Amino acid sequence: MKKKWIVLITFIMCISFQSITEAKVIWDGAEITKGQTGKLTFSNDVKIYKKNADGTFVSLIVKKGEFYRVYGHEYSTVGKVYNMSGGYRVQATDLVIYKEVPLAIQQQVSGGKFTVGTPIFANSAKGVSIKEAPNSSAKTIMHTPYGAVFKVVELSGDYVKVEYNPRTDTTIDYIWGFVPQDFVSNLPEGTTQYVKQIVDLSVRPGWQSQSLKPGISVAVYFTTADGRAYVSSNKIYGYLPASALSKTPIVDKELQTLTEPSSLLFDATKKVSLSETAPDYYLAEFSPITSNRWQGHMQLVNDDEISGGKQIEGELSYTLVNKKLMYHLESELHNHNIAIQFPLKVNDTIYVNGQPQMVTKIYDQRDLNIRGSYETFKNVVIAGDYIIAKGLVKGRYDYWIQS
Repeated sequence: MKKKWIVLITFIMCISFQSITEAKVIWDGAEITKGQTGKLTFSNDVKIYKKNADGTFVSLIVKKGEFYRVYGHEYSTVGKVYNMSGGYRVQATDLVIYKEVPLAIQQQVSGGKFTVGTPIFANSAKGVSIKEAPNSSAKTIMHTPYGAVFKVVELSGDYVKVEYNPRTDTTIDYIWGFVPQDFVSNLPEGTTQYVKQIVDLSVRPGWQSQSLKPGISVAVYFTTADGRAYVSSNKIYGYLPASALSKTPIVDKELQTLTEPSSLLFDATKKVSLSETAPDYYLAEFSPITSNRWQGHMQLVNDDEISGGKQIEGELSYTLVNKKLMYHLESELHNHNIAIQFPLKVNDTIYVNGQPQMVTKIYDQRDLNIRGSYETFKNVVIAGDYIIAKGLVKGRYDYWIQS
């Protein structure tokens, strides 16, 4: 009788153990299978395709709201293509909604340390050598530094077959080889950093995916090798110079106000010179007659010849209400309006002639070349194509009013 109980208990334990090892992993409302990297749902009815061994194709209509498992993606002449369950493929469009299965979930399902198709990096301080075969005596293809990022191709015993982009050598595209599992790790959890200069995010040597701008672009930073940071931005992974990143937001200077707003573009105590360059352009010089009006003489220049001139008057007005400066400079040829809300900082919007212009830089002071010579201006605002400061506005038509 005691023997029967032992057999029964052993049988129950085996069943329990089997049920634990075969427990399903559920994520986003569906079971995740080994090798699955993502999940696709469809915002409309979509036709998907599968290529047969004989080269023919079969298609299937996926209904709106249905989902398919994704086992990686690739790029073709039509762009990004997802590889789905059942051998079907579909092009990435706004009709398909892709969700990436978190790396931890993928590894839980696969039961391995690394997951095929995911990035890993060299965690050894001395870097790691890529071998031709999965053993230490195999020939070394290339030695990579600490932080070098690889893509997992397959697992081979104590080694990982990887795809490596050398980055620094534009004559080499990709390298495939083996690295010891003990010398590589999954990417660390990314930290948010900020771009502090205009820079291109490169996915491979000679290729750029997108341009990042200071004060606007945010990058998730993972690791650095040879002075190049591996980051993601807008779901694109690639490299940029590590020196282009900052751990703190790029707020730049904050301009609380502009003193003497009436003199922002015009000083009523001085003569005003104006020039606009074009195939036909004007030269003018004005003198103030009251605090907000001026008059002068303007000449039309055509093909380097002065073909005419006339007397002209202009008017200056401004209001400053609730820290918002509304500036208006008008003449028979020009009608300039500028609206600035204070305090002003980088990434804020100002309006020049009714058009929104984003502030990209504010300088405490800067030397600007006006009519062939440099002058120093304070609180210089760069917005769109315009340079705005007390005493001038310089923009896409290269006009200025000089104090």
